[in-house]
Amino acid sequence: MDKRQARAFEAFAAGSGAELLRIATLLTSDPHIAEDVYQETLQRLAARWSRVDNPRAFCRRVMHNIVIDQSRAAARRPRETRLFPASDSSDPRSADPHDAVELRPALFAALDTLTAQQRAIVVLRYFDDRSEADVAQLLGVSTGTGRSRAPPRARWPSCGAIPG
Repeated sequence: MDKRQARAFEAFAAGSGAELLRIATLLTSDPHIAEDVYQETLQRLAARWSRVDNPRAFCRRVMHNIVIDQSRAAARRPRETRLFPASDSSDPRSADPHDAVELRPALFAALDTLTAQQRAIVVLRYFDDRSEADVAQLLGVSTGTGRSRAPPRARWPSCGAIPG
């Protein structure tokens, strides 16, 4: 890029910056991510400045593509695990607070993979220590239905909390 093209690019960026940032913010719904998208867009535009006929249209298209790429990448990444307090004083069975911290994220991740009914069956059966008949009665289903809709135990982390 020669000096004349560099000045033209800088003038475009200065004149259209607010508009492009507003578009990026509307596309992402997050001002911090929007700034990153805006910067990436300007970098791509600068690399192709001499070949771009309509810079505003190019920027809109590039921003759209970046946001789509980011959402696809986020969908491929595993969900982030939330951090929990060091110990759970409400559960008297968690004698070792370090074991409770290590188990909790795996347990919640496993519970999140279940349907609402499967989750209710697991919680009532194994964590509330109820019989199959009690669980069926509480959920308003037959004992066989409760048993057949329970998830397979192979999906659960080996933590000792669920009988094997």
